[in-house]
Amino acid sequence: MGVDMPGRRMGRPDATVRFDLLDATERVLARDGYPAVTSRNVGREAGVDQKLVFYYFKNMEELVVATFRRRSEAFLAELGRLASIESPIRALWALSSHRSGRLVIEFMAMATRNEALRDEVAAYSMRANEIIETLLATALDPVWLERSPVSPALINFAIASLARNLILEGELGLLESSPDLTQQIEACLGMLEGRWTDGTPI
Repeated sequence: MGVDMPGRRMGRPDATVRFDLLDATERVLARDGYPAVTSRNVGREAGVDQKLVFYYFKNMEELVVATFRRRSEAFLAELGRLASIESPIRALWALSSHRSGRLVIEFMAMATRNEALRDEVAAYSMRANEIIETLLATALDPVWLERSPVSPALINFAIASLARNLILEGELGLLESSPDLTQQIEACLGMLEGRWTDGTPI
């Protein structure tokens, strides 16, 4: 006869457990990386028996895809609100470089080995890029955009790539050797918006 582990919920599942499992998957992924996303670890993190993972999800792949879908839908909603913000390019940078971006890095790494997640990430990326590039085409200084060979698509790619690298290098403690990097980024964002860091027009 099996013995329930202390602190673990068993018995009839309730509606909150599914959300607890999604939250737990995010925490395990962000803290320990995608190899640690197992039913045992997710169940332990959520405080439930690992059997409940397979009550709500057919397999771990389905759990991971559901976790990514929830996170990506929230991010897309945030992107949709940027157009109404006074400094949308700076807001885009703040959103892209937030430490929660660590999850995106792990999801992308996992997607290279998981076909279902890869399809989900690709579909999300297409939607996000469309929103961001439309936003940039509107928010960028029109004079600069007309004269520059750089497109909104390239700026989107540069912002996303720089944000991911900053997150990774920050975790490794490498940013301490570049204390003026933040000021340089702020200056670049200001130039994209058509003004210097003190707010005066370029």
